Amino acid sequence: MAALGHPYYAHMAKNLAVSLLFHNPELEIALIHDDNGVNLLYPEDKSLFKYLIPVKPSQYKDDPYRFKLDLDKLTPFDSTLFLDVDMIWLQDMDKTPDKLLEDLGDTDFIMINRGIVSTEGATLSRWVNLKELKEKYKIDSVYDVSSELIFWNKGTKVFEEARKVYKNPKVEVSIFGTGLPDEAFFMIALSKMDYMLSINPWEPTYWEPRHFPKQHNREYIGRHYSLSVGGAFTSQHIKKFYNLLNGHYHQSLGIGSKPYQLQEKSRIFKERRKI
Repeated sequence: MAALGHPYYAHMAKNLAVSLLFHNPELEIALIHDDNGVNLLYPEDKSLFKYLIPVKPSQYKDDPYRFKLDLDKLTPFDSTLFLDVDMIWLQDMDKTPDKLLEDLGDTDFIMINRGIVSTEGATLSRWVNLKELKEKYKIDSVYDVSSELIFWNKGTKVFEEARKVYKNPKVEVSIFGTGLPDEAFFMIALSKMDYMLSINPWEPTYWEPRHFPKQHNREYIGRHYSLSVGGAFTSQHIKKFYNLLNGHYHQSLGIGSKPYQLQEKSRIFKERRKI
């Protein structure tokens, strides 16, 4: 996981770490950080992380999403499960972090995806014009991916190819917040490589906007591995669920510091008010 920029991310990383350790107390967790926010955590909170991996604050200042293309170089592990910090692991004891790592096993690379999208016609994805993508890259289809959860084994070439696309993109990529969405570069890289994701579609996390306007109950949400609370806005239904679960994990593990209550992202980040 990573906490770069605003202190919000460091507090959310602490919450996520607590939820993971509730299930697997021996789990080794690494946190990529640039000191913003991490220095505000109590020593007890920092000790939740086996590895604290610093990057220079200026390294990703111009594009806060760029670091995800370097995850293969930043991880200390041979097998890595990357999670965005704005999520919390759910309670199903058959869906623990260790179980997911075991199930993925020798998988070279996989990330959340909602299936394959054709580049025929002038249909727009959220990030690029698919017609332009077809013309410039000679690509017939792409995966609709999300990078909030990625698993890979050491030696995968996907990150390297995504960095190449980022360095010299042939199509215009829509700005997201204050940077360029890393998903666009993973999406193009996978297609250029003719890479087949082993599970398609694959949505191990529950993200409310994906199901909007339907509101699912906690039993349905609990069938997933984790609850994602990313995005500009979060319903009261999801906020209450997150905060109750977070409090339960903190209390169960005897964490002395208070659980960080879920905040409305659009109130913290002005650039998210238009997303």
